[in-house]
Amino acid sequence: MLIDNRNYLRISQRPLLYKLDEAVEDKNIVIEPSKKGLPTLKVTINDKNQYIHSKYDPEKEAEKLIEQIKDIDKSKHVLFIGTGLGYHIKNLLKKFPGLSYSIYEPNLTTMKHFFSNFNINEFPKSNMKNVITSREPEKLTHEIASLLQNNGTNIFVYTLPSYSDLYIEETKWIFQALKDLLKGKRNNLAVNASFQKRWTINSIKNFPSVLQTPNILKDVDKAAFEGKPAIIVAAGPSLNEEFENLRYIKENGLAYIFSVGSAINSLIEHGIYPDAACTYDPQGHNYKVIDIIKKRGITGIPLIFGSSVGYETLLDFPGQMFHMSINQDTIGPFYLNDFDRENVVHDAASIAIITFQLLSKLGCSQIALVGQNLAFVNNHRYAKGIDHDYVTNEISDIEKNKALTVKDVNGHEIHTSESYHNMRIQLEKYIEAYSVDLTVFNTTKNGAHIRGTKYIPLDEIISEFWTKEKVVSSDWTLSANTYDLNFTYRQSVIMLNEKQKLDQIIIKVNKELKQIMSQLELNQINSLNDKFISFDKIFNKLSRNTFYKVYIEPMMRIHNERFLKENQALVFERDLHKKGTAMVRVYKDYLNDCKQNYIIIEPYFQEMHKKIIEINN
Repeated sequence: MLIDNRNYLRISQRPLLYKLDEAVEDKNIVIEPSKKGLPTLKVTINDKNQYIHSKYDPEKEAEKLIEQIKDIDKSKHVLFIGTGLGYHIKNLLKKFPGLSYSIYEPNLTTMKHFFSNFNINEFPKSNMKNVITSREPEKLTHEIASLLQNNGTNIFVYTLPSYSDLYIEETKWIFQALKDLLKGKRNNLAVNASFQKRWTINSIKNFPSVLQTPNILKDVDKAAFEGKPAIIVAAGPSLNEEFENLRYIKENGLAYIFSVGSAINSLIEHGIYPDAACTYDPQGHNYKVIDIIKKRGITGIPLIFGSSVGYETLLDFPGQMFHMSINQDTIGPFYLNDFDRENVVHDAASIAIITFQLLSKLGCSQIALVGQNLAFVNNHRYAKGIDHDYVTNEISDIEKNKALTVKDVNGHEIHTSESYHNMRIQLEKYIEAYSVDLTVFNTTKNGAHIRGTKYIPLDEIISEFWTKEKVVSSDWTLSANTYDLNFTYRQSVIMLNEKQKLDQIIIKVNKELKQIMSQLELNQINSLNDKFISFDKIFNKLSRNTFYKVYIEPMMRIHNERFLKENQALVFERDLHKKGTAMVRVYKDYLNDCKQNYIIIEPYFQEMHKKIIEINN
């Protein structure tokens, strides 16, 4: 191995260096001289020889391969699948010197040869980002996720032609991981774009209710749930077949019944009151899901709400309420004493997944999924009688054409949507995470198969597993909020001071930015570096300000991501005039967004501050 490469690995990739040093040499991979005298790699598989590079002139071959590359101009990062001896990597990086890069090489012997032939000092060392060697699908997916997280989504993938045959499965896994993760990233981007302001506004508007209701994971005695079964009732079409079973379970106290989403409407219409209804959706129309409880003045169904739920949902709710802290809520962690992140529920693709986390944290030993179809049944998405003005029960022709095919609980093919598919994948991950102390039954007839669950019809679960009557206790509702209101009041005063500090910081930041603009216009380049340093100091005060971190920054999730990438690019710009011009554009845009969000949030903040004073008195 070249000494430069060993030094680099020792400093930046030490675990990989140990791995390479300890690796047993693969004798099927050998270096041979090519006709031109340059080294080439030969692999022997099933007594057949295959050359990774040309056995005549590997350098010339690499030049031709790189010349054929198209559509790389907009990319900022390249992932090389297969290192070989690095001829193709060297040629591509010479042609596109601005690219950062990562390498994937599943064979450690080849990787050793690569580091003995390719000197990474020929290119900026900071440009080499990830070195991936795994051959296991799950680890590969994790590595690709890390690569996307660190290098963005503008990635060009170059597969060394010989590797398409040598490592068919690994190549397929990488492209599948990229496809799935990029789709997920786009979904997350869409979610952030839709909800980034609502999450913060909801958390503020709901905070007085949080202060005056028990925290389901902090204030409720978990002994009521530990080791006991619970049911999550969703509104899928298969719910139609389970009302009598659910009625029997409720009347005999065989398991806790938690209603999620629109299922509450069907349950109430059939005279079944669940032990609780759960809600979390931040959208403004979410209140319609539980409107039946408000209109009928039902007081016997407790509502468990996520702290960032659409605030309209909580208005005039007639019954008892409990709350659970959602990770998208940045208000609670600052204002509440004894805030335990172990009791935080993670935002998810559906309320069923939220409730699954909740019941797992409460210590339930069995969870049965009812009406969790996650697929269409006879072209319907919900049980009978459930219709919303924002989405119809029967799917449209467009949805039929876009439908995906998955296996159902009996191994037959059924149709589903991309959103249901994503919900299922996410639910499966949580089931796997909690699988040690928990059994999960999927009772949903004609529903999608959910990995990690056992498919057993609900009537069979009743006869085989839930033979003990009255395991359900209503005493869990006899709990009270235990937050320290004096602490919350003191935090509110601190936040008011932080807001006033932010007002002054914003004035100073804008003043500094105007001075940089002025120097650029006057072409006073020599003193720009000092101005950059001065500006950074003041801007750092803004980014550390508590009001900014709790209220403003969470409303700018998408802009923050873009801002960080653009800011990183400024670091490497050596031309001071170009740097200053780009800096003014990037920061001016960001500060304008800060200002707009400040204007939006300020009246909500003032309203909450007054409510905290009222509650404390």
